[in-house]
Amino acid sequence: MDRGLKAFLAVAQEGSITAAASKINLTQSSVTKRIATLESEIGVSLFYRDRRGMSLTEAGQLFLLRAERIEQEYQHGMEELAIIRDAGISRLSVGAGPVFHMNWIASLFDELIHQFPNLKLELRTDDHSSMGRWLKEGDIDIYLGMIPDKDIDNSIYSQQLIKVEHGIVVREDNPFAQDKFINPILLDDYRWVSFTIDPVTEKRIEQYTTPTGTEDSLIDIRTTSLASGIQLVKTGHFVMSAPLQLDSIFKKAGLIIRPVEQRMDLRDAGLHVRKSMLGSQVVQHVITYFQKIMVTQN
Repeated sequence: MDRGLKAFLAVAQEGSITAAASKINLTQSSVTKRIATLESEIGVSLFYRDRRGMSLTEAGQLFLLRAERIEQEYQHGMEELAIIRDAGISRLSVGAGPVFHMNWIASLFDELIHQFPNLKLELRTDDHSSMGRWLKEGDIDIYLGMIPDKDIDNSIYSQQLIKVEHGIVVREDNPFAQDKFINPILLDDYRWVSFTIDPVTEKRIEQYTTPTGTEDSLIDIRTTSLASGIQLVKTGHFVMSAPLQLDSIFKKAGLIIRPVEQRMDLRDAGLHVRKSMLGSQVVQHVITYFQKIMVTQN
């Protein structure tokens, strides 16, 4: 990638010449020279400079959008060439939402290791709201779960696999456990746990239970740890929102999950991968794996 662009991106991200120089392993004078050369070529100032550091001018903010896209295309191009050169990849980083990592990731990884013995695998189960950006920036190679449409562009191949619906998890001896549906209004004696950071589900449940006009959140505890959520519900003091597709996990823990009365919205979840990775045999194996899974599910 162009050296001036690389320096520009580093300074824009770090906010100072010193931090940018450390990030890209150059001297401060080299970074300063590259920025000055780039500004001279473009004919406008890209940064405001003061004692606190450097911030983007209006022109710099516009240029940043293009520079980030150039960097992304460069990375994707190098990725495609590496796949051709090496006839595959040696490491795969997978991000996965709860339904996927609790139900299928162990089986998938076992199959991948048997098929590609030298492959190294990494799993990330963080907040799904960051996954679209991580996927485009190359921090992960595949994401299995829900990504908002606004975070997907034409550099990403997507395939819908399932529809996810949230329900409410309670203990087996909960008075409402035998009901076909649970009305959240009836759970005002319990504290709420939200499994995964999911504003859409939280807002929907709060429509049932929170007085109009209040800014208080219904959720007392947010966690990305299913084990912690299960232990909290087991105390008998908490109920939890979670995907209905985790029913078998909750049964093993002695808990029950039921749909919400009036039902929650169905939301698309699937496989998302950078198009530059589609030439990899490993990625194609992952796609085929889930296609087979979905055939048996339907």
